Amino acid sequence: MIRTIRFLIPLLLLASVAGASVPPEKSRGLYEQVTPSLVAVQYAWMTELGRHELIGAGIVVGADLVLVPLEFVSPQIPDEQMKDFKVIVPSDKEDPQEIDAVFEGRDERTNMGLVRAKTSQHWKPVKFEDTPLQVGDTILSVGILPQMAAYKSYIVEGSVSALLRGETPQVLVNGGGLAAVGSPVFNADGKAVGIVMYQQGQPLLLNDRRAALTSITSPPKLFVPARDFLLTMQDPPTPKKAVELPWLGAPELKGLTKEVAEALNLKNQPAIQVEYVIPDAPAAKAGLKQGDIILKFNGKPLERGDEDTELPEIFKRRLLRYKPGQTVTISVLREQDQPPKDIQVTLGEQPKRANTAKRFYAEDTGFVVRELVFADTYMRKLPGDQKGVMVDLERPQSAAQVGGLKRGDIVIRLNNNAVDDLDGFEKAYKALRKDHARDPIVLVVQRENKEDTIRIEPPQ
Repeated sequence: MIRTIRFLIPLLLLASVAGASVPPEKSRGLYEQVTPSLVAVQYAWMTELGRHELIGAGIVVGADLVLVPLEFVSPQIPDEQMKDFKVIVPSDKEDPQEIDAVFEGRDERTNMGLVRAKTSQHWKPVKFEDTPLQVGDTILSVGILPQMAAYKSYIVEGSVSALLRGETPQVLVNGGGLAAVGSPVFNADGKAVGIVMYQQGQPLLLNDRRAALTSITSPPKLFVPARDFLLTMQDPPTPKKAVELPWLGAPELKGLTKEVAEALNLKNQPAIQVEYVIPDAPAAKAGLKQGDIILKFNGKPLERGDEDTELPEIFKRRLLRYKPGQTVTISVLREQDQPPKDIQVTLGEQPKRANTAKRFYAEDTGFVVRELVFADTYMRKLPGDQKGVMVDLERPQSAAQVGGLKRGDIVIRLNNNAVDDLDGFEKAYKALRKDHARDPIVLVVQRENKEDTIRIEPPQ
């Protein structure tokens, strides 16, 4: 496999230069200029079941700062389980250098994450620019190959074939395609104009041997223009100050179909309808109602998508660029023959989410519970003040799994005693196992809005 990759490297370089619209010497110059700014980022995902090493591509964007795609530091991973960050600097002359680093934070406004070296570095950053692109423009991307190929850098040339709209604007590329996920993209003038983000079917990890050649044999075809993520460098997260995400409190929105829009005299006008407003949320307090049709945001028409189903996500992503406490104006249509009504909403802060919730591992019986968060109760249509803890993991072949406990169960009683919160559950569980180590554990759980009783026989 390694020989195959090394054999492909010169072929890729030749293919990107042969017949290229960018002169070979200019392509080589860009390759040599960008290569020192490409690194790998490694961290350990420390789950209750063990340690998993993850390695992904990173781009130097500051003297000691590295940008990575958000999927690599997924919000689905609990914050406390990401440990031992390192920046790996490749070299043609010696083994890759590993530099201790810290995780600066996630930026879900732009789908990016940041990692910073613990010691001062003098890396050469890539400077991204909001540069307009047109169909037919030549673009080049420089990426790094997997760990098994020593993170060798390579360059690919293509051309812009379409500018796509959607929740995240993307640029479609034909010809040679693009380098791997996490690669910077440049125009023919050498300006950094975008990043290859994760897309289905493309490998995200550089230490995934099963998919090592995928980005070479079937290169990515889409990249995100710089204007979509420049905010991360302008207003970055830090370990002491995470990005505060705004909350409207109207999670269910739908784009109007062409037929409905025409019936409301809204032909060729993007619009979305409010399907649900959470009681006491900022939207509800401001007067936004179920059935309202949103036409404008802060006085401007809604952005178009390539289909009506994209409109709600485009609106939500645009909203993410604001901060809690800011006031926005939403123009809504309530009656067909009446003018739109302007509603001013002071945005709140998004409720606590699962990746920041406290956890407890009942190691002897093999299950993990965590705090209940807003998404748990909302998705199950439960009261906002629901008591209990959420089962987040059950160890394979453990006593808990054998007893029938499942991830997603909400534990509301432990041995006939009500469970209020995580601290109460942890205290009661530890006392029970200390004083009655051989006795079975009986949990009452809510599953699919029904109560079920789970009996767990502890290891003897």
